[in-house]
Amino acid sequence: MAASNRYGALCAAELCATYVPPGGGILVRGEIGWLTYCPDDDPALGPRRFSANPDERDHEPMIAFLLARLDEEEATAGAAGIIHWRHWPARSQRVVDDHDELVVACPLRDVADQIATWGPMSAVANIEARRMVLDLYEQAALGPARDAFRQAVQALVMTYRDHVDYDISWTLRQRP
Repeated sequence: MAASNRYGALCAAELCATYVPPGGGILVRGEIGWLTYCPDDDPALGPRRFSANPDERDHEPMIAFLLARLDEEEATAGAAGIIHWRHWPARSQRVVDDHDELVVACPLRDVADQIATWGPMSAVANIEARRMVLDLYEQAALGPARDAFRQAVQALVMTYRDHVDYDISWTLRQRP
């Protein structure tokens, strides 16, 4: 199976104007990034398999655990609003949003840098990237590639090793 799109898009097949809703179709890596195809895409592209909505698929426990943590993070980022945070004035200790409203004033510029860098938009982009890794792992055929994806997923899961539901068997290596 292949990863499904998360946002909805027009089919990338030539001469096809079908809208593919979120969770439908298939993503295929193209020259300019990930392309979405509908079930009626160009037959010259070959047979396609369509993944189910990731929320409706059965997941192994490690994947389900990570998806739950990502959902929690996304809800937190969404509560702040999907807006860009930046320094104002530039390189200052003040972080403002797109409406020039003060988000936080920090005593140290390094702290303000961290907050500006990991604002809501960056957090959501990071969450989507980790979800794509999960999709790629679940869709990979058995073999060395899937084993490598599994280790990548284990590395992602390890960030939550202090969570009460974390399974120690998911750990790649112990803390120093």
